[in-house]
Amino acid sequence: MFCRVLSSSRPSFASRSSEPSHRAGFTIIELLVVIAVTSILLALILPAVQRVREQASLMQCRNNMRNLGLACQNFHETFNVFPRNTVRPRGTTQIDTEPEGNLWNWHSGTYETWHREIMPFIEQYNVRVQDAVPLLGCPLDPRGTNYTVPGYGFTWYVGVYSNPTTLNNGVIVDDSDLKTRFTVAMRDITDGTSNTIMIAERPPSADGDLGWWDSRCCTEDNISPTVGNRKPYSSGKNGKCADPSYYGPGNYQDRCAFNRIWSNHRAGGFFCLADGSVRMLSYDMARVPAGTATLMEALASRGNGELLPGEF
Repeated sequence: MFCRVLSSSRPSFASRSSEPSHRAGFTIIELLVVIAVTSILLALILPAVQRVREQASLMQCRNNMRNLGLACQNFHETFNVFPRNTVRPRGTTQIDTEPEGNLWNWHSGTYETWHREIMPFIEQYNVRVQDAVPLLGCPLDPRGTNYTVPGYGFTWYVGVYSNPTTLNNGVIVDDSDLKTRFTVAMRDITDGTSNTIMIAERPPSADGDLGWWDSRCCTEDNISPTVGNRKPYSSGKNGKCADPSYYGPGNYQDRCAFNRIWSNHRAGGFFCLADGSVRMLSYDMARVPAGTATLMEALASRGNGELLPGEF
């Protein structure tokens, strides 16, 4: 009789413990590859996101300008003239119904800006001079659309005239220092409403002293020449201000930029024409001649009859 000895195939504890481990994990090289790929993707995505944000700000700024132009058109339909800087009771704002907080007394003879006149047409009925009006701010300005000083709020959108010697040759004028009422109506724009700038971009001054949307201080607060000089600022962060001062890129930290129109946009600024349309005009147009003036000066005047060099 034979005895069969059965052998177990189960490995011993010692043999099992000596087998190599096969647990999954990252190597240093794999981790470095992942980091490199992530960095490349971020480098591609972030500029795209920035461009989208900038484009959205551009669109908002353009819409602000369009709404202001529409408000001026509606104002004209109501009063048969364009809004202007003036004194009461020549204007359209009732004397004794203003909101509290205005730093000038509301009575006959006080100042009334063209921005104040269009407030009802942009659904701002009780706004005070020290309040920020969102529609008057450019979203690309680092100071923000709610930028104010203790006494006043600001505007980034101004009426225009050609140069310091031609005040009131534009669509939006100032008769506060004149002895009689002076207004501009559609019929007075003999150069054509599609060839005449009504509103341009020009951010507030670097020191916060000028660029207020509703103040008796100065015409240059909310009406600007397209070609300026060393007034109101003679010097800025880089020394003496230019004279003449042409439309072009500016710096919100430099007071000299306030002496003429400019924009926070890199390629150019938005302009609202007298017909209510909005266009972006390149900085390259700053010194283009139009007869004895520049093209920007010609576009700012409402009735000088300048010959424009083709399409602008």
